[in-house]
Amino acid sequence: MDTSETLYGCVFNIQHFSIHDGPGIRTTVFLKGCPLSCIWCHNPESRSGKPVLFFTESKCTFCSRCVKACPNGCHEITEQESGVVHIIDRSSCKKCGGCCAACFNGALEISGKIYDAESVIAEVMKDKVFYETSGGGVTFSGGEPFFQPEFLIRLLKLSKAKGLHTAIETCGFTKWEILREAALYTDLFLYDYKLSDPEAHKKYTGADNRLILSNLEALDSLGADIILRCPLIPGINTDKKHLESIAETANKYKNIREINLEPYHPLGISKSRGIGIEVKYDNEKFLDNDEAKSCLEYISSLTDKKTTLM
Repeated sequence: MDTSETLYGCVFNIQHFSIHDGPGIRTTVFLKGCPLSCIWCHNPESRSGKPVLFFTESKCTFCSRCVKACPNGCHEITEQESGVVHIIDRSSCKKCGGCCAACFNGALEISGKIYDAESVIAEVMKDKVFYETSGGGVTFSGGEPFFQPEFLIRLLKLSKAKGLHTAIETCGFTKWEILREAALYTDLFLYDYKLSDPEAHKKYTGADNRLILSNLEALDSLGADIILRCPLIPGINTDKKHLESIAETANKYKNIREINLEPYHPLGISKSRGIGIEVKYDNEKFLDNDEAKSCLEYISSLTDKKTTLM
């Protein structure tokens, strides 16, 4: 890769003082775009690799400022039987941000911003003192960071040039050649393990898990440091057979040092509505604490790998 070339990518959040995405205090950079389409997705605004218009209906006062500001006629405030509604024609939206600037209530915002790699790392380096005192660093998440492979690898190279500890949170659905190159500049992989059955994986995420498992095995053979991250989704993957598979996978690979269980939360539902996409898993309840603890205890009984609830 020519490091003199400026590379740009789409980022939808840079979260400072993160304590759940690797060791120490970290800055987590969320890259847009994902090859999977998990029906329970907690960050649906990350699926597209491009900026999207986010609308928070509860903040809208139907003032019509967005209607006047939009050059493409995307917004309409109209009276229906249910009352006044705000209708958005997303097919005409150019994500110019004019409506967002006009909205005094913060009901409209563009999720996703184009950065060059050097600007991202400059933002990350603002917290360098916290990394040094806590053993932290930078984590690249998403979406799926490998959806923008060249941009990700540039970010990793720049991070290592600054002496940062690097981590990647990934679903593992990418070409091995890209993953292998990234591993040269990555200290820790937070590796998703969503479902153990290939057909169920395809049903609920849009792709089977064969490539994901193959990449996990190859990463382990490289000696990569890996934490297995497992979402717990009620009615989908909290059965004993899958929990046993989590433990078996952790036991199989010597470089998986920890299992993180991530209990389901329903925040992705309102986010999906906010960007105008279909809600395919409409469970409004958080995973019950007792059920989450039961999953933890069962997996812990089958492995000596450290297992925690996130």
